[in-house]
Amino acid sequence: MIKLIPLVLIILALSLSGCKNESFVADKLSWVGNTPILFADDFSSPTGGWRTYEDRLSFTGYDQGGFRLSIDQPNFLIWSVPGLKFQDTHVYTRAHKLDGPDDNLFGLICRYQDNNNFYAFMISSDGYYGIYRKQAGYLSLMGSTKMGFSEVIQRGDEHNQITAVCRGDQLALIVNDASLLQVRDSTFTYGDVGMIAGNLAEPGTHILFDYFIVSKP
Repeated sequence: MIKLIPLVLIILALSLSGCKNESFVADKLSWVGNTPILFADDFSSPTGGWRTYEDRLSFTGYDQGGFRLSIDQPNFLIWSVPGLKFQDTHVYTRAHKLDGPDDNLFGLICRYQDNNNFYAFMISSDGYYGIYRKQAGYLSLMGSTKMGFSEVIQRGDEHNQITAVCRGDQLALIVNDASLLQVRDSTFTYGDVGMIAGNLAEPGTHILFDYFIVSKP
């Protein structure tokens, strides 16, 4: 993948009707340490509250002990948010490709206002990364004119730990404990959090998220 092409977005913002999954054991994740946990879900039970969705081109739901986002149409993004509101957060997940092209996109959302306004922190299965702002329905890459490349990102169907930092006007993307990108932006100061995935030219991306954690910075 050389650069991000324009995306036609599919709107799948899913809201949460329940509360956090109390069965999640945060201290088993040593890389989180003693940071206070605001919200967490290991997707071991649908009582975590994430609403599922399925049609002939997309799927968002519980699968294989995690939460899967799948899209079978080129140049589309899908996402899911749990209906919460935070100001300053660190958002963590571990995710990997189940199937589809390496030329894909997946990662985390913070300060989600609505379908047309949020920040997205994304990587690809072929080693690229970027921080995006979607404002008034327009998705733009921040801090660069094209996605960066890093050997830190595990390729293919390997797992990657992804962290999105949203603290004041500071936004940062950390992958596998390596800080890849930092930008400053004050467009959005609070909002929901979530997961995001999508295709570029080739359809068929299937991403599985193992867990989802929101902590205080």
